[in-house]
Amino acid sequence: MKLFNVKNRFLVSTRIKYILVSLFSIAFIGCQGLQPKSSGELAMEDQDFLGIWDAYNHCVDGSDIQRMQANLVVLASAPKPISLDDSPIPVPAFLKKWSTARGSRLAVDPRAMAASCSIHLAEVAKLSADWPTAFHTFQEILKNYPEPQYAFYVSKANQAIEQMTSIQPASLSFQETLVD
Repeated sequence: MKLFNVKNRFLVSTRIKYILVSLFSIAFIGCQGLQPKSSGELAMEDQDFLGIWDAYNHCVDGSDIQRMQANLVVLASAPKPISLDDSPIPVPAFLKKWSTARGSRLAVDPRAMAASCSIHLAEVAKLSADWPTAFHTFQEILKNYPEPQYAFYVSKANQAIEQMTSIQPASLSFQETLVD
């Protein structure tokens, strides 16, 4: 009878071990199994990242407004973090309030690169007396980068807009832009 009891305990403890290992495996694989695969979910091929990196370098070193705008379009097309509402993993509502958007899995933040390029583009446009482009680009920074991690760029854009609105613009079209 004692032998049966010991054997039965061994079987129960082995079953519990198998169940626990199975549950942990499912939990781990389940969390890692739905990683970003489409371009809207931060997944990038090496050549795509290098294209974005090149566009950023050309933008911050550039002085040709149209080429810089083309580079900004490339930077703006970079993947953006997705919110938990758009996540392929179902997340209970009570957990969503304690979490943030999934961060970039890249070594650099493409949105920060785009914001930096936008600031440089707007400053070059301002120095070239292309007031509408400068003003519009600064406004786009305010609109497109409300997150706290981009506060530096928003602050620079706010300061530039205040400075631009305090001076008398030379072109009538720029004054109309300020009034609208």
